[in-house]
Amino acid sequence: MATNTVCQVVPSPAEDAAALLKAFQGWGTDEQAVIAILARRDATQRKQIILTYEQMYNESLLQRLQSELSGDFERAMCQWILDPDERQAVTANAAMKCIQEEYPVIIEIACAISSEEFIAVKKAYHVLYKCSLEEDVAACSTGNLRSLLLALVSTYRYDGKDVNMGLAKSEAKIVHEVLRNGAIDNEELIRIVGTRSKAQLKATFSCFKDEHNSSITKALLHATDPTCYLRALRTTVRCIADANKYFAKVLRNATREAGTDEDTLTRVVVMHAEKDLKGISSAFQKRTSVTLEQVIAKETSGDYRSFLMALLGS
Repeated sequence: MATNTVCQVVPSPAEDAAALLKAFQGWGTDEQAVIAILARRDATQRKQIILTYEQMYNESLLQRLQSELSGDFERAMCQWILDPDERQAVTANAAMKCIQEEYPVIIEIACAISSEEFIAVKKAYHVLYKCSLEEDVAACSTGNLRSLLLALVSTYRYDGKDVNMGLAKSEAKIVHEVLRNGAIDNEELIRIVGTRSKAQLKATFSCFKDEHNSSITKALLHATDPTCYLRALRTTVRCIADANKYFAKVLRNATREAGTDEDTLTRVVVMHAEKDLKGISSAFQKRTSVTLEQVIAKETSGDYRSFLMALLGS
């Protein structure tokens, strides 16, 4: 479930556009007014505000926000006002610049949304970058990591809940044999993870655990690989097995006392505030014994903190 709260009585796009312009004028930007408007509008309403603002004032709202705001707050707000499909496409493209480290971003986009949503993201990628997500993944990655990521971004998974338990047991056996032999680059392993439905994969993971008293992710810890492929494979399995639990861990790692990873924190909160952040927040509290709101209030500050808290519904 979503966490951000949309106004019950919403002003017209023209009224919101005028209020935003007023917030930009004067001696300094009224950041709290910007948050009060944009954080409490859904994706459709924000799109109408963007179009209306440009029609009324002959300037891009995105560009105006970039000039008026700064730092983590500016980056978070400029991600937020994008159409959700476009936002994910932009995020995926940014990850291409250092895909050996940013591969979790590609995995999250490919594995945490529905097949129909992923098709929309890939269409947005076409429009923005005049090429496919697949060809950029292929060009920017190498070796086993390329094979895995290409399988994930090229598939069109069945989104239903139907499960073939016989298939789950047989493929759990295949996975066990692959891991026992240390052949983690086995094509069958990538085929299974890259093509089966999430429901089918969860059944396979469950069969593996029942049979061997260990999760696949723990079994993968005993494998060795000099590249980031093995970490990417574990990331894929965790993301598919339990997305809420996976993102809760991502948020925990992003807000450790050693230093907050604002980019990751922004990505998860902004991407999921309108969709399933409530479930992620519950998983986070169960894992850490503190609420996500408490951690964000402690680890962030200023307008950036206010904006994230608004997206959390506070």
